[in-house]
Amino acid sequence: MDKHQGGANKKQFLHINMGFFRRLRTAEGENHKCHLKHVGSASFLPALPKDASFLQKFKRKLKKSTLISEFNPQSLEYFRSKAEIFRIKRDHVQSQSWIIHPFSDFRSYYEMWMSVIWFLVIFCMPIEAAFDLFHHHADSILRTKYRTVQHNPFSLILRLICMTDIIITFCTGYTIEKRRKVVMRPLKIVKHYILSIYFIPDVLCSLPLDFFVNSHSTQRILGFLGFLRIIRILTLHTYTSRTLEIFKIRSIASRAIRNCVINLLVFHWFACFQYMIPQVRFFAYGEVVAESWVERTDLPDLNFISQYIICVYRAAGGLFCIHFEQMQVEIWEERLIAIITFIFGKVYMFFLTVVILNRLLRQRCLEVKYYETISQVQAYMSQKQLPLPMQIRLLQFYDYKYNKKFFQERSIISLLSDKLKGEINLNVCSKLVQNVSMLGHLPQAYLEQVVVNLKPEIYLANDIIIKAGSVGDCMYFLASGTVGVWTPSGKEVCHLQDGAYFGEISLVFKDKRRTANIIALEICEVYKLDRKIFRNTFKASSQLFNMLEEVANERLEITQMFEDVHAKTFMEIQH
Repeated sequence: MDKHQGGANKKQFLHINMGFFRRLRTAEGENHKCHLKHVGSASFLPALPKDASFLQKFKRKLKKSTLISEFNPQSLEYFRSKAEIFRIKRDHVQSQSWIIHPFSDFRSYYEMWMSVIWFLVIFCMPIEAAFDLFHHHADSILRTKYRTVQHNPFSLILRLICMTDIIITFCTGYTIEKRRKVVMRPLKIVKHYILSIYFIPDVLCSLPLDFFVNSHSTQRILGFLGFLRIIRILTLHTYTSRTLEIFKIRSIASRAIRNCVINLLVFHWFACFQYMIPQVRFFAYGEVVAESWVERTDLPDLNFISQYIICVYRAAGGLFCIHFEQMQVEIWEERLIAIITFIFGKVYMFFLTVVILNRLLRQRCLEVKYYETISQVQAYMSQKQLPLPMQIRLLQFYDYKYNKKFFQERSIISLLSDKLKGEINLNVCSKLVQNVSMLGHLPQAYLEQVVVNLKPEIYLANDIIIKAGSVGDCMYFLASGTVGVWTPSGKEVCHLQDGAYFGEISLVFKDKRRTANIIALEICEVYKLDRKIFRNTFKASSQLFNMLEEVANERLEITQMFEDVHAKTFMEIQH
């Protein structure tokens, strides 16, 4: 009884799993159209009754969105197998856990949304804390310590969203990148978040404490906590990167825009720091120092735009380590922020320089390897004392082969599967297939077989590709360049260019030797097809083989005609 029940469960499990893979995508990103019968759901959630209410459908859809998604790029990056992803999803459902998986669809959309929120928070909170933008007034806050409090509804909305983010974080699993592991236990998640550097700043900056006080000075002091949000700039960068990865946006322009935004936020924060420090002194000591740069420039009496531009001007001067006369400070707090700005600016400029140089070197890495290889080739030629014409030809070969960017083609190709090699060859030879009309008549299956077995070769000018009278074991397809056809007696017959093929005569006719000399007139790239593949491919298609045989007969007749004319002319000269 137990055996029958176990066998039935196993059979049902296997039968259900067949249905799950109908949703798997192919490498091209298209949905796999599975014709197998399937039972159940790919989410492993129980099916809803036909008369399910809207609330039931919503709860099921929400639960499904919190499970790990096989379409999330991070899922395959961590687990490398869709079977493993489905196993994790099944275990998540069976555990009845309410924890959100970090690689779920819900988390993906949530991070897209939070990318915008974190940008607004990181940009707006320091402005609110430093410039008191909402409470714009003619008499400066540095001159009026207590005033009637008004609240910014936009700031309140941001704080409420950030409080919601704290709750979502407690409900979301976290990853351990070194071990490629995802932790989904609630107690560990709570402990991990509380002990992180983000928890205390998140709580202090999210709670609207200043909305419950009536003193403007106290409100401003609480507002200074907004500067703790600077640690979330890394979170913004991470969320933005993941969003771009989900949408498969990997262009250089998107990276440049993202980096520019981060750099602008750095300048923005230091500009806010310039105005915040004098206010901290005022709230700490209750006095305005006449030597303060804020007081000397009458900054509080200006509008917000003027205040912000002046602060950006001072921050840029500090970050770029440029000293202006207007940047002279007398108070130790202002000197402290100036020192911090100078030091950070030095480190920041050095960091940017290293990043830019690294990008440039990575782009030119293959060129550097190419010239290193050329140096080795030159040393080889010098040691072997090769003649100058041979040295020139050897350098021409390397220049044409690598186009000044060296790469190890064999080591790259050796790691690929035969299927992928065939697809690459088909793509590389797409122009050749278009130019060679004969290949265009081949069925797709035979065409792939031919392309996979084509062997690329490069011939320099005046190289003999085929020698008359030799045994023919292959034919050639001319991808680029020009070759000349000569009879054995040395009479030039014609030129062949891109898309031409030659050498087929000795393959079509049994025991037939090469009937002409084929010589490269310039650097030529050809693809060689062996006799065995030729027989398996072209002889399988009688119509194509007959067409090839007709071409071979015509070329053979033309060559023979030139030979006959040459022999007749030679005999007449002898007589």
